[in-house]
Amino acid sequence: MKTFDIEIVAIGSELCYGKVADTNSFWLADQVTRVGGIVSRITCVRDDEVQIVMVLEESLKRKPRFLLVTGGLGPTEDDKTISAISRLTNLGMITDEKTLEIASERKSIPREKLPPHFAKMARTLSGANTFANPLGISPASVMKIGETTLVVMPGPPKEVQAIFETHISDLIEEQTSRKSCSHRVVVDMVESEVTPIVEEIEKGFGNVYLKPLVSEYVKGSGLPIEILAFEANEEACDRLVRDVVQSLEWAIKAKGRRIVTTP
Repeated sequence: MKTFDIEIVAIGSELCYGKVADTNSFWLADQVTRVGGIVSRITCVRDDEVQIVMVLEESLKRKPRFLLVTGGLGPTEDDKTISAISRLTNLGMITDEKTLEIASERKSIPREKLPPHFAKMARTLSGANTFANPLGISPASVMKIGETTLVVMPGPPKEVQAIFETHISDLIEEQTSRKSCSHRVVVDMVESEVTPIVEEIEKGFGNVYLKPLVSEYVKGSGLPIEILAFEANEEACDRLVRDVVQSLEWAIKAKGRRIVTTP
């Protein structure tokens, strides 16, 4: 399968302590897949400027097409994402005046009377494109670094989702030029029996991914298999999934078993 690599970096000590679930990366991975991208790596890093720089530098060396970063854009001392990227890229930190104008309008506070912490939340990098946050204050910053488009978003999940759906999804989809779709079937087999069949089908079709979901296996009910297909458009995806399901059904019947359900 040809890949359009995308990496995700989630920034936040609370994530690394295991006190808050990294729902942003889970959600973003699904959205990226839907528009034809492939998430090749997800990394979680503490609110430490040195560590953030190291993680981003390592990612940029791998040259993913997009690097999606969430978290660390708030007003407190431990929000270090923008300063870390400035240190990494040698780009100066600036205040996005449009963000402050939007904050002034939303809060009904004159621009000159906004509390100082709004200025930190409005920071971006010199030369970056900024996209307004539909639900919060901190904007998304987007910049090209070598072959990678770096996208920096705040941490609150609702803000990440609003920014991605409003501004970022189209940027990725324009470059992937393909779609994906998924389908799940349940077979009356165990993993060791179905794995050789799944591997053969993947080789035969190329642009598909099949995964027996062992963690969801229920004895007597069957083993779910997730089918993921990539094609130029949704109609082609649907056709490919139907062909894969048919091939899977034939192969399983040849073993004297069957597909229990095709939800």
